[in-house]
Amino acid sequence: MKGVVEPIFDVIVIGTGIGGSSLAALSARAGLKTLVLEKNPRVGGSCSYYEKDGFQIDFGTHLFSRGNRGPIGEVLKRVEAASRVKFVHPTRLSRIVGLGLDIPFYTSLLATPLTLYRSHRQLGIPFREFPGLLKMMSDFFWMPENKIAEWKDRTVEEFVFTRTRHPAILSLIGVMITLYFVYPYWKCSAGEAIWCTQRIIKARRFSYPRGGAAIIPRTMLEAAQGHGATLLTQARVRKILLEKGAARGVELADGRKFQGRAVVSTSSLKDTVFNLVGPEPFPAEFRKKVEGLKESLNAIQIKLALGRKVIKETSMIVLGSPSGNYRLQTASPAQVRKVSEDLEAGKIPELLFLYTVVPSNIDPGLAPPGKQLLNVATAFPHTSTRPQDPPEAWVEAMMKTLLKAVPEIEPHILWKEVIGAQAIESWIGKPGGPLISTVQVPGQVGQDRPAIRSPIPGLYFAGDGAGARGIGTELAAQSAIECAEILDSDFRNGSISLRTGGKMLS
Repeated sequence: MKGVVEPIFDVIVIGTGIGGSSLAALSARAGLKTLVLEKNPRVGGSCSYYEKDGFQIDFGTHLFSRGNRGPIGEVLKRVEAASRVKFVHPTRLSRIVGLGLDIPFYTSLLATPLTLYRSHRQLGIPFREFPGLLKMMSDFFWMPENKIAEWKDRTVEEFVFTRTRHPAILSLIGVMITLYFVYPYWKCSAGEAIWCTQRIIKARRFSYPRGGAAIIPRTMLEAAQGHGATLLTQARVRKILLEKGAARGVELADGRKFQGRAVVSTSSLKDTVFNLVGPEPFPAEFRKKVEGLKESLNAIQIKLALGRKVIKETSMIVLGSPSGNYRLQTASPAQVRKVSEDLEAGKIPELLFLYTVVPSNIDPGLAPPGKQLLNVATAFPHTSTRPQDPPEAWVEAMMKTLLKAVPEIEPHILWKEVIGAQAIESWIGKPGGPLISTVQVPGQVGQDRPAIRSPIPGLYFAGDGAGARGIGTELAAQSAIECAEILDSDFRNGSISLRTGGKMLS
């Protein structure tokens, strides 16, 4: 590689989101000389943050569905950093509010009957629906793995229709699955939805860390550096460099080149294949497969600073009907489906739902004393789609929906800031800004997800685009675990030569 003057590394990791920071920590802990590259001035990807008027504001809108009992906790444990991230499991977890509903959710299983009773009364679910609902709940708790596998290539809508067609139930499941996978519920894999829900229920650790979401990648990168890893920020990768058909390093936007025996990209597969490498070195069949991968939607976020503490729960799902025409109890399956069709098209749907997280309820230090921070988000098309309604109209509809459902917020708003789809794309660096690079639809789950090893020797994929199972950040962390194990195997068996002084550790 001509012109290389920088040190040679065993592993070069592109990106410092949960996937990249997890892999960097695991790789360095294994004794590999690791370089981590981040294009932004601040690490963390969608788990990064910014500051304003004494508030520490997550760049994304996060809760962590399994906390320290999921793959993020597993990475922290493996790199001996578990004690440095304190996940808080709140008593008042969430609340569905709006369109005549006010249903609280508590972490204690003892409160489940009360939640079910309120749901029954407020949703108007007749007793004849109970057998199907009980069967569906049983599936989400106890469906065996072989049965889950039978549902992996069938949709959530198909699954629900075998149990119930009650419109309110279908509407709420549609909302929840869309929040899981940031994609229309009726296109998502039922098997994957059941698998993820079972893990959430069994872990019972829906939580948020003290210090904000950014504490997770920051702690992992500190662990990586403690084991000798090199971290560079403002280091945008322009090209993954090949030599004799194998990945052998990267070139940065400023012209610097780094040589590595393995290169791991945590960007989307489409970005890696068609931009960072270029399509020509890949087999035609692989290029076609990557080109056809379905990615998730993007989002619009509103950050709200309140002058006093108003919301008691850690999170809320806020429902509203901007058109005034959506009725939970009478909506037809076609109306429920049209909600997500409108989301994909960028048209404000008749049922607008907002995922709202209140991180300062977990860590008061994220807001000035006595004040409160709200992160409000809804799904929005990625930037390759021209929205039918402009982002400004979406923000207006979001605020009206929020304030109608929770009017006590309005008198205490100090300021609001909007993070739109373009800003998300720019920050996370994936073209179009998909929140999940390879979304969990039939044909893209389980063994059908893209492999972590690429067809090019020395090039690997990690993060939410390849391998693994789970929701959002936990999908990325699990992918990093799998990638680290594959790298360990490839270095040990000689598939990648190890000549830089690194020593594999057990």
